[in-house]
Amino acid sequence: MNLRKIFLVLLSALLITHLIKSIYIGTPLIGVVIWSVPLIFFGYFAFKNPTARLYQIFGFIILIYFMTTSLIVFGLPKTSILNWLELIEIVTLFFVGVYAAREELNVK
Repeated sequence: MNLRKIFLVLLSALLITHLIKSIYIGTPLIGVVIWSVPLIFFGYFAFKNPTARLYQIFGFIILIYFMTTSLIVFGLPKTSILNWLELIEIVTLFFVGVYAAREELNVK
């Protein structure tokens, strides 16, 4: 399985995890949409036309998601397993995105 497919699978898993967590805690639909739109955007372009630049920009954007999720995980006294799972998925997705960018640059 190449890094592009792993990237798309992890991105889908992150979206599903966040959707389940949002339903569980009662996040309004607009909050879920605003959180998910950038990830769906990057997922579409990673599927359609993956480039090293796309993965590099995604790496920067996913750091913002990491910041907010780590504040939830390490800042709240009782965090759920879904928050931890989301944090692990974000970190893994960052590394896969960075290596996918490297793979795109080496292929061409």
